[in-house]
Order: sequence, then C-alpha cells, then structure tokens
Amino acid sequence: MGFTTPTPIQTEFIPAALAPSDDGDPFQSRDLVGLAPTGTGKTLAYGIPLADLLLRQKPVETGGRRRDPRTRLRALVLVPTRELSQQVAEELRHLSRGSLLKVAAVYGKVALAPQVEQLKQGVDIVVATPGRARELIENDSMTLAHIRYIVCDEADRMLDMGFLPQVDWVLERTPEGRAKWLLSATLPKEVENLVHKKLSKPQKITVGTRNTAADHLVHQRLLVDEELKTPALLSILAKQDLRRGIVVYCASRRRTGWVAGALRKHEVSAAVVHGDRSQLQREKALEAFTHGRCRVLVATDVAARGLHVPGIRLVINYDVPVSPEEWIHRVGRAGHGGGEGSSITFVSPEERARWESVVDLARPEWDAIQLPEDASTFMRDRDRIRHERSKAEEAEVLKAYEAKEHAEKDKAKRLKEAARKRKMKSIRYATPQMRGTKANTPVEKGTKRGTGVKKLG
Repeated sequence: MGFTTPTPIQTEFIPAALAPSDDGDPFQSRDLVGLAPTGTGKTLAYGIPLADLLLRQKPVETGGRRRDPRTRLRALVLVPTRELSQQVAEELRHLSRGSLLKVAAVYGKVALAPQVEQLKQGVDIVVATPGRARELIENDSMTLAHIRYIVCDEADRMLDMGFLPQVDWVLERTPEGRAKWLLSATLPKEVENLVHKKLSKPQKITVGTRNTAADHLVHQRLLVDEELKTPALLSILAKQDLRRGIVVYCASRRRTGWVAGALRKHEVSAAVVHGDRSQLQREKALEAFTHGRCRVLVATDVAARGLHVPGIRLVINYDVPVSPEEWIHRVGRAGHGGGEGSSITFVSPEERARWESVVDLARPEWDAIQLPEDASTFMRDRDRIRHERSKAEEAEVLKAYEAKEHAEKDKAKRLKEAARKRKMKSIRYATPQMRGTKANTPVEKGTKRGTGVKKLG
C-alpha cells in the first residue's frame, strides 16, 4: 500500500490489539479505546490487527455442503455514514488483497437485496451503519453468533444519543466476552462515561492532544455578516490558486443548495453531498470531486466524518458547527493523511458563541483575516440594495441610541451639578454648635478650643 512506517496511533494500537487476552487466548483481544487526531491512520490501526487475527484462525465449520455461509462472519465494523462504510470497506479490501478474506459494506438508502445476496456468499468482515445492520439481523440475513471482534469507528458519534439505541441493540446480540475496539478523534466526557459502561476494563490509547485538530493544518477566522458570506466565499475562491480540493461545509441541506447555486452562477464547478440526496447522487458527487472534475464540494456534516480524499487542501466553514467536535472533524479533511492543509471559518455575529466554544475545546492557533475589499462586487443588485438599506437602518438605530444615551448622561450631569450648587448655598450649621457627647452643652463665646466642657460641682 506504499506505507513503510506506522503512524503513532498504529504503533500503539496494533500491538495492544494483537496481545492475547488475560486468559491467554491468542485470538481473543481485549477491549480498547483509541484516541488520535483526524488523518493519523486510525482505519489501518484497527484494520491491520483485524486482518491478521482473522487470517490466523479459520471460520466455524458446520459441515459439508450444508455449511451456513453466515457463520463465516467474524468481525463487524460500525460506522456512522454510508460514505464512511464504503471507504472503510475499500481500505480493508486493499489491505487484505490476495488473501481469502472477504469484506462487505452494508448501508441504508439503497436496495436491500444485493447486500443480502452478498452476505449469502459468505464474508469475513462487514462494515455497516447501525440501522442497516439491525435490519439485516432482524430479517435473519446476518447473524452475530460467531462474531469475535466489534469495531466502532467514530466512537463519539456512534455512542451519542442519536445512534446509541441502535448500537445498543446490535451489541446486545453479540456473544459475551467479544473484543470491542472504539476509535475516534474526539471523545467528550459524557460519551466517555458511556464507553466505560459498554466495555470491560478497556485499555485507553491516546496519541497527540485530546480533542484537537491535526498539527499540520493552518487555520483562519473571518468575521462577516450573514448577508456577505456568499460574496466573501466567491471572492476567496477567485483569489485561490487551487483548481481543485476545496470543501465548503454548511449547516443545513438548504444552505448547500444556495451556496452551490451561487458558485455555479459564477462558473465555479461544484458538487453537493447531504443526507437528502440518494446514494447514487452522493457517490457520483464524491467521484466527480475526487477525480477533479469539479473544483468545490459543498456538503453538510454527513461528509465531515472519516471522508478521505487526499487532494483536499482547503476547508471553508461557511457556518460554524453547533458542536465544536464537528469543527475538528471538518478541518481534518484538509491534508487528510498528511500534507499541507488549511481552513477558513466564517463567523457571523450570531455565531460568536459557537466559535468561542470551538476555541475553548480545540484551542487552535488561528489568524484573523479581513473581509475582501471586492466582496460586495459579487453580490446581486437586489442583495446589495437590501444589505445597504439594512446597514443604513442599523446605523440610524445606533445613532438614535447613542443620542439617547448622550442625552441621558447630560441630564444626569446637570442634575448632579444642580444638587451640588444647592448644597453649597445651604447653611452648613443651622443649629448651635455643641461640644461634648453627654451634656450637649452649648459652647460659650471665648472658650478656648480643646478645653472641653468643665464638669460642674
């Protein structure tokens, strides 16, 4: 495959995965949790020991021609997205090329019959999304009775509140004592508690700083109004020398359509990936982007996890993600697997709090950049008029507020000065000056100061 030395996570994880269990079984690995930044080779970190262990042990034999091909399945890899399941399966096929190992990818939003037929032929490793894995188990097309190894890739997403019920359902149907490996670039504290409930005395392997982006990336931040995001994007792309390898992440499917439409109107080729597109559409978009037939990939966070396209050099966060962990995974697509990479994050006034959360978690070293001077030239006439009108109204409101604040300060100053003058004009001693604390005897004229009042008698 062209690799001559292991990455740090591979150096640590592979020996731990190949080490025998506590009872001395050489084929029964222990539970492991691997944490490493994006693009550091986590797929091969679990793929290499998985292939080695499976090649050194034969599948369960049920006898002659009546052998059930489902018993051949001994490893299950759970991933959160369809694209990642295809990518991981392809990596494992490449790794085990020339051997007897068979790998299958199963995922939703496509016909079930071809995947069922593939499983009937017998496979050693299944890379699946949780929903499709459950569907295949329920219709008895796949059995976990002979599973020996379970891998959760992108563990933080697999164990969050969205995927946890499905993952739980799958894990409950695996025999007890089977090795479970969980790998991710981020693992929040609340998810870590769930990890310890699912695993038995797991060994944690951490490489690099936790919850951070890869060190080889350069990050920039651009403060920009919401209306100027698209013009700013077009201006930046016009100045970029990159002819390909640019990914733009948006917060929603609708926004990906807006951005891609604006790019195409300015003759910038763009492909779109989001959850509402069919699997065929997503595959064609990724293929066009990977092979350089389009310059920009506009996507939601469905393409932020584990997507490996070596040619990606620039990630633009059109919207700041709600979860700061997603920012780490987004920017990790740039220079994935090594090489140069950079990111630019657009931050509108409404997104300041989200950006602060990203900085608090990932602590990236970032530089502030200014809005390009020619950004307004990329605006449509009606958008420019609306933006100028909005700015004018905002300026009027700000001017009125400042005038009101100035008037209130002047009024408070005048009232304070008037009170001071009234105090100066008032008689300071309206009552006879008294000396002493008990008798309150009036001070007689001519009495020397400091002598006090003499006691009578």
